[in-house]
Amino acid sequence: MPFEHHAAYLALRTYLESLLAASTDQAFSDIPAALRPNLAVFMEGKTEYQNSAGQRMVYAADLAAWANDVVHGSGLAIALPLASLSVAELQAATSRPTQC
Repeated sequence: MPFEHHAAYLALRTYLESLLAASTDQAFSDIPAALRPNLAVFMEGKTEYQNSAGQRMVYAADLAAWANDVVHGSGLAIALPLASLSVAELQAATSRPTQC
């Protein structure tokens, strides 16, 4: 595996593991762009809401369930080449303060 793919894999894994322990809801727009289509598939039929700013929000429990499914279950619903991931975006999302 090329170094840049390895770095993307590690950043993705760290990001998903951070969601396993998420305790606050997150705006859908705060999910790294490359992962949003996969989360959207997972969220079909699940409850979402809008915050006071009108942002589409995802419950922390749903984010944790999605991350668990990706890491320990069936994986990503839509194939995602590691080269398409932005390591910087994943790292920023991992360290971003969450919002309600």
